[in-house]
Amino acid sequence: MNLRPLFPVTLCTLLLACCPGCGSADAPQEPVTVDLGGSGVDLGAGEPLEMEDSNSTPAKSNNKPARRFEPITLGSNSSTPGTQADVPDEQKFDNVLEALKPLQIMLGDWGGITFKKTDGFSSVETLDWVWDLQTNPQQPALVMQADKSRYYENARLTYLADKQKYQLTITNKAGDKQVYEGEFSVPVEKVPGDDDPNVMHSTYKLSLALVDPPDEKKHAQIILNQQNNNRYLFELYDLRGDSYARVDTITTRRKGTSFAKSDSDYGDKTCVISGGLGTTQVNYQGKSFWVCCSGCRKAFDADPEKWIAKHEANKKKTMNQ
Repeated sequence: MNLRPLFPVTLCTLLLACCPGCGSADAPQEPVTVDLGGSGVDLGAGEPLEMEDSNSTPAKSNNKPARRFEPITLGSNSSTPGTQADVPDEQKFDNVLEALKPLQIMLGDWGGITFKKTDGFSSVETLDWVWDLQTNPQQPALVMQADKSRYYENARLTYLADKQKYQLTITNKAGDKQVYEGEFSVPVEKVPGDDDPNVMHSTYKLSLALVDPPDEKKHAQIILNQQNNNRYLFELYDLRGDSYARVDTITTRRKGTSFAKSDSDYGDKTCVISGGLGTTQVNYQGKSFWVCCSGCRKAFDADPEKWIAKHEANKKKTMNQ
């Protein structure tokens, strides 16, 4: 008689007895919470806060939106914090620059007016967006300088490749800083213009939640709502209870004639640095090139050979695709 060992069966029976719900599809599943420095991350509850359009009030959420984390996906191929340390500096720069390109539609001079009135009058401001490629060579950014603004003196918008999030740092007149992080709540889309269907316009919503200072409720969220090449809304929200409430909207319009077409090929007028539409010519060793803003011109003047080489390499890569 062939006797089989009874130990494996006995062990499985014991394990099932000690693990109620194991193997039962109907057993209730408790949400898993991971403690990250005192902040619980609920992996099994709730949906991300859904933002309505610019004229509506955001929907409520069970959790405070400013404190939410993205669910952790086991086995995913997405980048994790820390992997960016192994990437060469030049590649870090290129990754950030590429992530910021859809936002360079904001380059140039703008005029803004607030929806909220003080003493019966809206606040009027002027502002200028340019590239900053020199302050941190590994972390290019779009920077803004404002004049007569009620809410900010300058801003710095960049992309955190390790977190896969955009970061906006706002500095007010008193020198206080507020740091926001977030991503597109409405992805970038190119649509035909109302006045000229042959000109493509960029639209998107970039939603950013306040992360520093962490417990501040005033201006806890900012949404950059790009409506076309010549108009975007700067929306400010306070955190009230468990939801965001919009407190003001700055309607921002481009000054003068638009130079920011949303095409992918600008021919000879391609900016030698950003790849956007060039507006100013620069010269080096008898050859002319184009740059899109004063920030790119400063970077070109500092190291023209570097940027010309990258520009030529990008052209060859495009031709070979």
